[in-house]
Amino acid sequence: MVRYAFSKVGMTSAFTQIGAAQGVTVLKMQPAKVVRHEILANGQVVVVVEYETGHKNKLVRGWVVENPAEYEVGSPLKAPSLTVGQKLKITGFSKGRGFQDAMTRHGFGGGPASHGSRFHRSPGSIGMRTEPGRVMKGKKMPGQDGNVQVTLRNVQVAYWSHEESIMAVVGGVPGARGGMVFV
Repeated sequence: MVRYAFSKVGMTSAFTQIGAAQGVTVLKMQPAKVVRHEILANGQVVVVVEYETGHKNKLVRGWVVENPAEYEVGSPLKAPSLTVGQKLKITGFSKGRGFQDAMTRHGFGGGPASHGSRFHRSPGSIGMRTEPGRVMKGKKMPGQDGNVQVTLRNVQVAYWSHEESIMAVVGGVPGARGGMVFV
């Protein structure tokens, strides 16, 4: 199934049928067109789609489909048929926070803040002695925080306008305003 690209407009609140307020994220569908079809070694057909992002570089992605005849080369990607209450899977990249220390990245407590303590924000002991004499893989250390792919499942549609290609989903969506997410 081809995934649809949406740009994140922002968050707001909306009211349900019973009058309760809930936070929603507003997404706008990006125009896309089918560029080509590719055949894999196992016989599956990949539909390659080019998404308009509003930037100089276009976003190109390929998806395996069962019926490639639905997606003619050069044709625009039609808007999906969604209903309010439908559950979706949304994939995007979380906000990047740059290089972070161990306390910020992993939530370590740190040491005492006063009275001559020289252990404040360091991660503490990281390795062992003679055996095995190394730092184990997966040790929580300082490094790049955020900017990883996040997939949310069972995200509920709160609003969908087929004419405007605008959708609102309940809750938050990964990424910053203007970021791309796939539905």
